Amino acid sequence: MRCPDWSYQRHISHEQELGLPSCYAAPDSIDAWRHQRMQDTVLPLLQAYSGSTWLTLGDGTYGSDAHYLLRHGADATASSLTDATLKIARERGYINNYRVENAEALTVKDDSFDFVMCKESYHHFPRPPIAFYEMWRVARKAIVLIEPVEDRPRILDSFKWFVKKLLRGDSTDQFEPTGNFLYRVSTREIEKMAAALYGKYVATKRYNDFYYAKASADKYGSASIGNCITQLGLLIQNVLCRMRLLNFGLVTVLIFKHDIDPMLQTSLRQHGFVLSQLPKNPYLHSA
Repeated sequence: MRCPDWSYQRHISHEQELGLPSCYAAPDSIDAWRHQRMQDTVLPLLQAYSGSTWLTLGDGTYGSDAHYLLRHGADATASSLTDATLKIARERGYINNYRVENAEALTVKDDSFDFVMCKESYHHFPRPPIAFYEMWRVARKAIVLIEPVEDRPRILDSFKWFVKKLLRGDSTDQFEPTGNFLYRVSTREIEKMAAALYGKYVATKRYNDFYYAKASADKYGSASIGNCITQLGLLIQNVLCRMRLLNFGLVTVLIFKHDIDPMLQTSLRQHGFVLSQLPKNPYLHSA
């Protein structure tokens, strides 16, 4: 079925109205720290593959993900549905390269980049699995997803949604204002898709985030009320997750197309990842 054009148009309109993200405008803020926490989960890859090439998808916040990768020695190209913010980011020196791309219909050739990274955008796509297969086609080594995660419900998940509703004023946790369904990542479904494509490993790291708009501009690490609320919110979530009363909110998923060396496997485990070796297809080479 053809994806409705209004979905893309609403995303483009939203992107055109964005201001500078906190990583540029307020790098010492809580909000900048929040996003860097998520991005830092790819450090084992950046350390193992120095100078590797990356394509970021849905990076319409002025190429902030590509900017992070560049600062850590990668060769990164930002992409989004429109160049409204990416053009400005390149003019100001935040990024080096960008492309206008629809994640569900990429125009680049197979195996064009070592890694394809999609941070907090996959769950907004109208047809996420199509984007996944496109990422797989374009990536030489691995796909990186940093996304909200969906696991088997736990007793306090509904209460967490109630708290978020009070803090943010959200009316639903199933749909977004653009009209798209919020397609949270299921790590089991990712593993099944990767196994069907003869992938080798899936590494996952679950963690929590806490966003309170009124505190986002406060300086991270300060004695401000906003910083205290943020750290307390994270602490409470982490404790409840360890008690198995609450699910983690975010996951970084690394989907490897080929075998990875033991040193990288060790590094990933040291950084809190759980490594799953995908099953081999015994019929792959049979006549």
